[in-house]
Amino acid sequence: MCLGVRVNREKIGNLMVLLASEMPPLYHTKLIKLLYLIDEKAVKEHGVPVTWLDYKVWQYGPVAPEIYFIRDNGSVFSEFIHAEKEGAKTVITPVASFNDDRFSEYELELIHRIISEYKTATSEQLVQITHEKDSLWDQTKTENNIDFSSPVANISNCSIDLSRLIEKDEIKKDNYEGAKEMMYFRLPVNDFYL
Repeated sequence: MCLGVRVNREKIGNLMVLLASEMPPLYHTKLIKLLYLIDEKAVKEHGVPVTWLDYKVWQYGPVAPEIYFIRDNGSVFSEFIHAEKEGAKTVITPVASFNDDRFSEYELELIHRIISEYKTATSEQLVQITHEKDSLWDQTKTENNIDFSSPVANISNCSIDLSRLIEKDEIKKDNYEGAKEMMYFRLPVNDFYL
């Protein structure tokens, strides 16, 4: 389980509640892309992601595996959202009310900007946006020689390093590293040694 889920499970769960409430019907793929776009924008603007999810280079990535597997229900987020198959797609619905206690004013404003910008976008359009030439997904895929031409090989274990978005900005890099260090301090003691 990634650092983000181990420390921010409630925050991520509530973020998914908000997205599912504001954008019905919220399809699973669209949820995955929106979470990534929120984190990418937050890092670009302030150097710190909202969720700290670990996004992997998958064929239809970036994908945080913990979010991908919510489609099977029984996930660590089942008290926040429910996933239900509708034909070939999976619809995400909230099962709790949104609680904004864990969000800063900036984060809430950013999330609402992303909702406004992508509310009418399809999952397929968001896949295209996250796969643009020279995107972090594209760069990481290319640098690691990941080939998705085989119908079987559609995932990888390569993480997308969001800090690369700010590698030339010392202040944002310091923000990122400081916030990451604080995440480790927030880990339950038993988790620290895993």
